[in-house]
Formats: sequence, C-alpha cells, structure tokens
Amino acid sequence: VAERCAAKIVERLSREEKLSMLHGTPGGMGYAGYIRIPRVEGSSPGTVRLTMNDGPQGYNGYTDPTVGKGTQFPDLIAIAASFDTAVAIDFGKAIAEEFRNKGCNVLLGPDVEVVRAPLAGRSFESLTGEDPFLGGQLAAAYVGEVHRHGLIATAKHWLDNE
Repeated sequence: VAERCAAKIVERLSREEKLSMLHGTPGGMGYAGYIRIPRVEGSSPGTVRLTMNDGPQGYNGYTDPTVGKGTQFPDLIAIAASFDTAVAIDFGKAIAEEFRNKGCNVLLGPDVEVVRAPLAGRSFESLTGEDPFLGGQLAAAYVGEVHRHGLIATAKHWLDNE
C-alpha cells in the first residue's frame, strides 16, 4: 500500500520537485536537512515535510532558532558499554521525545560502525563498539523505540568512519 501511495505522489511531481528531494529545500529552520514540497504537503495522509537533524547523542541545533537548545546526552559508546537493550530503549525514548518536541521527524542516527581502531577520532559515536552482534541488538532496540515515537531513524556510518 505504501509503495502505491508513494508512486502516485511521485507521479505528480515535477522534475524540480523530485530533485529537491535529493538535496533539500531552502528555509531549513535550524534543521540539518529540510525537504518540503508545498504542492504535495498535506494533500494526502502521510505527506509532510521532512525535518532532519543530527543527534545520535541529542538534538544538534545548527542555526537559529535551535542553536544551543539541545540536550547533550551521553555518547553512544556509553550505551554500548552497558550491554543492555533496556538502556538502549530508554535512550531512544529520551532522544525521540526531544526531537519530537523540536518539530523534527527524522533522526540522523544512530551510528553503527564497528570500531576497528579504538584510538580513531569518532569511536565514541558508535553504538556498536567492537562487537557487531551487540551493536545489532542495541541498534534494533534504539531504532525501534525511536520509531515507536513516530520518527524516522537513519542508521549511519556503517563503515570507515574512523
């Protein structure tokens, strides 16, 4: 059903509107990514603007009006060190609530790369740590909770983020 609805919407889009879905739309309102197609927005159930933001560790306000208004949560490697899916669920719930309260509907995270070089500069961002099985369990719990709150979670940094 979703694929048929999406196909009907895409069928109505101009070339420019389709391209804007690839690079975003001006007027981001403080979001890392912003996609809005006014001619489509709201005309069918489920067609809303996409307001994307980084924030596997909390909402990251880039520009006004959101600069300095996010909570800095612990790094994801701390969640991995818990070895506990309940912690990942609680973390996902807290992050999702903050994003939702700021009008964001796409969370650019979590980071799921396997840490192969622990001294690399971005190892702290990984929910996986050194164990891909553990990371899979924790990511499923985190992402599932984010989805339960009506947001899209975008797992990222699958490889070579070191």
